[in-house]
Amino acid sequence: MADVVERSRAGVVLIAATSGSGSGFVVDPAGYILTNEHVIAGAGRLTVVLHNGARLVPQVVASDEARDVALLKITAYRPLTALPFAKQVREGDEVVALGYPLDLEDRMTVTRGIVSAFRTIRGVAYVQTDAATNPGNSGGPLLNLSGEVIGMNTSVHRDAQGIGYAIRFDVLSSRLEILKSGVSSAPTASPTPRASPTPRATPTPRGAFGPVSGSIAHNPDDGSIDQYRTSAQLGDGIVEARFLNPYSAQEGEWSSGFLFRQGVGNEFHAIIVDESGRWYHHLRTGDVESTQRLAVDISSHISTSPAGSNHIRILTLGDEGWLFINGVYVDRLDLSGGLDSGRVSAVGSYFTGHGIAGKSTRFDDLTIRPFRNAYGPRDGPIAHDPDDGFIDEHETYATLGDGIVEARFLNPYSAQEGDWSSGFLFRYATFRGFHIVVVTEDGRWFHYLRTDDADPDQRLAGRASTHISTSPTGSNHIRIITMGGEGWLFINGAYVDRLDLSGGLESGGVSAVASYFTGHGISGKSTVFEELTIWSVGDTR
Repeated sequence: MADVVERSRAGVVLIAATSGSGSGFVVDPAGYILTNEHVIAGAGRLTVVLHNGARLVPQVVASDEARDVALLKITAYRPLTALPFAKQVREGDEVVALGYPLDLEDRMTVTRGIVSAFRTIRGVAYVQTDAATNPGNSGGPLLNLSGEVIGMNTSVHRDAQGIGYAIRFDVLSSRLEILKSGVSSAPTASPTPRASPTPRATPTPRGAFGPVSGSIAHNPDDGSIDQYRTSAQLGDGIVEARFLNPYSAQEGEWSSGFLFRQGVGNEFHAIIVDESGRWYHHLRTGDVESTQRLAVDISSHISTSPAGSNHIRILTLGDEGWLFINGVYVDRLDLSGGLDSGRVSAVGSYFTGHGIAGKSTRFDDLTIRPFRNAYGPRDGPIAHDPDDGFIDEHETYATLGDGIVEARFLNPYSAQEGDWSSGFLFRYATFRGFHIVVVTEDGRWFHYLRTDDADPDQRLAGRASTHISTSPTGSNHIRIITMGGEGWLFINGAYVDRLDLSGGLESGGVSAVASYFTGHGISGKSTVFEELTIWSVGDTR
């Protein structure tokens, strides 16, 4: 096995990106490298690091979202060591997994196991193995004892011990020449500029849709809602688009937004903004007469200018939702009525009498992204160790970029007994820092950013909140929504503040933490957390 590792080491590479890292392996001495599509998707600038430390900028030749495979090309000064594909694989074969997990850029790791089973998921063949893999192993090779690639490590079953998956060698070898020709998997189709089109956009393997742009023609006389119907089914997730205002309020009334969780019948939730600067939340469970107005309010964040636009973002999670307009959090949505999931449509004219014949409402970057459960729900204690100099934490080993992390933290003791702090450490990577949000025993919350172990943590926010429970028998439910460079903090169900996430990584690990500040925590005590859950957009690495 050591000989296999030694022969293959030069063919395994680290793929570093602004949002994290993954692994890959050389399949052609001319510089072609295979990795997972999710390693490079939205990753920004990429760097390939060879076994000797050389750092090269790759070209993305092609990607295949359906199979989670991508092909890169680097220009090296000499032929590279290519790893051959296997001809067969059997259950019980001994295997080794090579890669660069947990951002260990200077050290390739080796784990061993066997082929446990074969699985077919969404039409793609996988090898199931008990060889240990971690975030960062994605895209690395799974080898047999002849040094042949039997699969590409792609994911770990988070709720089980020792179950990982690798894309089978025959899937990889059959797609290689197609990818070399520069052919990617079919892109999402754009809508046609007519009312109520039926799109043929193909969702990604993770159920996403878009981004697509188009226009919704107004037809005020047909008695139906002017809309663009997507093929996407959304239960928990994110739907967003920018709607361009079609004309001024002096010309006529207009309304735009979303229908979501639509059923086969006339059932849906609707979030609509109109030319008066109001937003509406309606629930329809049957005919028009069954429509319930769940919320209506004026918002200064709605643009009513004829040259303006409104970016509407809705997050849905179970019976709750959150509405954002033009990047600002507006209100909580009650989704307890109606269906748990259903189709999504963009709306051009919702109310009777809205819309002008011959006009249309344009929308840009309509995107639907489902949440996946990346971790939990889990309960457990975090033991206090105030003397070891480290943050007391419960590591989840899940990766979070865009998504939601939440848990309820039971207050460990009264403020008279001692100081305590509890919350989340997130978007962290070894030696690359993290964000941390905690609440304390005196009713304050803090947001810090660490970018380097050698530098002090930056305090980005620190305020008192009446929503924080300080009772020794109380608890605090903390929910953080993360979206790119922004985040939103909720404590005990109430919106507290916006978080600046523009510093640090765009994605990284998550831990529930206690005793963040020096002097916090009491030996022999612990902070108990309940229902720790991480909802992530897309796959974790």
